[in-house]
Amino acid sequence: MSEQRFPPRAPLPDAPPMPPSFPISFDDIEASARRALDRLQSTSENIAAIRVEHSDEDELVTVVVDGTGALVDLRIAEDAMSLTPQALGQLVVDTATAGAGRAFAELGGHITAFTGAAADDPGPQGLLDRHRPDPEG
Repeated sequence: MSEQRFPPRAPLPDAPPMPPSFPISFDDIEASARRALDRLQSTSENIAAIRVEHSDEDELVTVVVDGTGALVDLRIAEDAMSLTPQALGQLVVDTATAGAGRAFAELGGHITAFTGAAADDPGPQGLLDRHRPDPEG
């Protein structure tokens, strides 16, 4: 009497199963990730390098501000010492605020360029979308 097995053995395929084919390769994904990383690193370096020098219109106070708005240098001209402490303090604040505004504008330019470059690079999803059939067509 033949011995019956439970569950019965599954039939073996004629050929090994193959993974589905995709319109993009791992190399495409890696290249996209490298481009994104390069853009991010470049933008980060550009932002870290922001230094804006700004003076009041009489050049009594000069500030240097970084991309985060931090004051990294302050120079006060000898002529500024004739101002009252309150007037000098306000002049420093106003000059630093104007410098920070210019630094933030520069920061915004770098961010705009970064997002624009990212939008222009389709990445892996964009490559997949190009090969996906149009449901309306």
